[in-house]
Amino acid sequence: MNTFKKKILDSSVIFFYGLIMGAVNKIPGVSGGIVAIIFGFYEKLILSFSRFDVYSLIIYRKEGFNSFYKHINGNFLLFLLFGVIISFFSTSLMIGFFLENHQAQTLGFFCGMIIYSTIIIVKKIPNINFYCIISNISGFLFGVAFFFITPGNEIKNPFFIFLCGILSVSGMVLPGLSGSMILLALGNYKLLLIDSVNNLYYFIINVGKGYGLERLDVESKNLIFLLMIFGFGSVVGLILFSKILNLLIARYKNIIMSSLAGFILGSIGSVWPWKSLVYDENIGSLFLKLNNNYFYYPKSLSTENITILISILIGIFIVYVIEKVNVRS
Repeated sequence: MNTFKKKILDSSVIFFYGLIMGAVNKIPGVSGGIVAIIFGFYEKLILSFSRFDVYSLIIYRKEGFNSFYKHINGNFLLFLLFGVIISFFSTSLMIGFFLENHQAQTLGFFCGMIIYSTIIIVKKIPNINFYCIISNISGFLFGVAFFFITPGNEIKNPFFIFLCGILSVSGMVLPGLSGSMILLALGNYKLLLIDSVNNLYYFIINVGKGYGLERLDVESKNLIFLLMIFGFGSVVGLILFSKILNLLIARYKNIIMSSLAGFILGSIGSVWPWKSLVYDENIGSLFLKLNNNYFYYPKSLSTENITILISILIGIFIVYVIEKVNVRS
């Protein structure tokens, strides 16, 4: 395979990662950072975003754009983020369809992926010591505690929207920490990930038809403005979190990975397929009630439970295959 074809293939693969990452980020309780762990580019992602600093600007000024682009892994970030943006209007709709029509099976699929992702992280820790165990337990407890957060009230203040952007983007760099769940807790999930995004989508469609801002009402303009502020906050948060994480991973990699493994495992309840808002003993055997949700485990092999178990196994198998392919490549 010549160099050009290899670049096209690599870029297409990265774009695909972005599609999956963007779609997963929109699901409350699921973190886009999980995708980076599954596909084996988590540390590269953190390193790339962390390189947006004063030093990168010096490189741009002294050596030009090409050196700057290479320094920040520009090709990787460009196609990844392009995939993330595109998925907001496409792939996420497909996942939304499955969540609406086959919710338990879809959650089971993600549950399986997360279970094996935790195993992948643990396998990356060469020396498990006392500090790793403590970090793992702490991460697990923090993940469980995250479920006690209840949805807040919607706030449209621009400064608060900027803060939402900084905090919610953590889901891209912290596997297990859902940016969508954070927005739910802050009360702005519907405002920023549904209403604002839909308005931007229809605005782009109208522009394509030859219409301009005159077709937008005041509310639509405000929503797009808030989405721009949210996007700016997300960029700031992405660089900030990545910079901190990159420094921590470089110095305390085993402890950080142990914490992430525990946190992911602790937050798995967000995709637990056997749960309900009402108590129903026919669903299964109740083992936990948390934040107005009833969590069950199946007590019979009904058709639905079999399909959920198969979905979990498929999720585990896919991550297993991806891991093996990444190891060989």
